[in-house]
Amino acid sequence: MMIEKNYVKSEKKYELPCELVTFFDKTNTPNDKVTFGYAVFNPGARSPEEGLSCHEQDEFSFIIKGEAKIVIDGKVYSSKANSAGFIPAGEAHYSYNDSKEPCELIWILVEK
Repeated sequence: MMIEKNYVKSEKKYELPCELVTFFDKTNTPNDKVTFGYAVFNPGARSPEEGLSCHEQDEFSFIIKGEAKIVIDGKVYSSKANSAGFIPAGEAHYSYNDSKEPCELIWILVEK
């Protein structure tokens, strides 16, 4: 199965601070342990918008374009194009883009 994400260009430079798209999960594949998606963090975006994110799955990510910061346990990690990241299940975290360009990435959540 293949899924294509089509983007519509608009007059506005950035429509949403952060766009999260889930391509595959248990609703459209027989695998109930993996969720796979794509995200765009526009300049100034933070996810979640407030507080921290924490989930029961390991999180893997790969930055396609741009750069972003990830905060885990108060420590700031910088990521940029062609870098990969790993956040263990149960680690509270958030991400933000303080650059002037969008950051595009793919993400995968894997249940243990």
